[in-house]
Amino acid sequence: MARTVDSSVAGQMLKRLVAVGETITADTEVAMIEAMKMHIPVVAEHAGKVTKWLVEEGAAVKEGQALLALEG
Repeated sequence: MARTVDSSVAGQMLKRLVAVGETITADTEVAMIEAMKMHIPVVAEHAGKVTKWLVEEGAAVKEGQALLALEG
C-alpha cells in the first residue's frame, strides 16, 4: 500500500533527511522545512520504505503537500 509523508506547514524544503530505498519507522524525521525563518522538522506518521521524493530541496511547499512516497 502506497502512502505519502506530507508537509505540516507551508515553506521551503531545506533538506531531505532520508534517502530513496531507506526503510523508516513512524516518528522518523524525514525532512526540514523553513517557514518564517524557523526550521521545522517533518516527521513520518507511518513506517515504510522510501520509494520516491516528490519535492526537490529548495522548492516551495504548501501545507499538506506530499513530500515523499512510502511503500509498505
